[in-house]
Amino acid sequence: MKIEVKKMRSSEDEKRGGFLSSQFLNLSTSMSSGFTLLEVMIALAIISMTLMTVLHTVNYHANILNENALTTELTQLAKGKILDLETNIVSSTGKFEGTEYTYENTVSETDTPGIVELRTIVKGQGKEVMLNEFVLKKTE
Repeated sequence: MKIEVKKMRSSEDEKRGGFLSSQFLNLSTSMSSGFTLLEVMIALAIISMTLMTVLHTVNYHANILNENALTTELTQLAKGKILDLETNIVSSTGKFEGTEYTYENTVSETDTPGIVELRTIVKGQGKEVMLNEFVLKKTE
């Protein structure tokens, strides 16, 4: 298929001699349908870079989600142990049943008489959560 674009000559166009002159408007090109190999390769490169970015982002956020879930689980276990420590103010260590998580409860005196510090540390999967609270010492 041939396309020809012709413009009527005007004396002003010939005087200016720019893009409007008749010599630049006589186009004769043959058009074919489809994409060139270069266009396909550029499109594939753009798609692959976009896909790699999306996969990296999904993987990054999945790791953050897992880390937050682990931190939440360790925090909930530590809250349970600190509640136990409030009722039975004794230092202890141990392991949670059915898990690989360990805990360490410590009771320490403070500079203020009658107030003790309760500290619980829960460890597991390379993370550690520590909770502490100050309570009045029970008189016996």
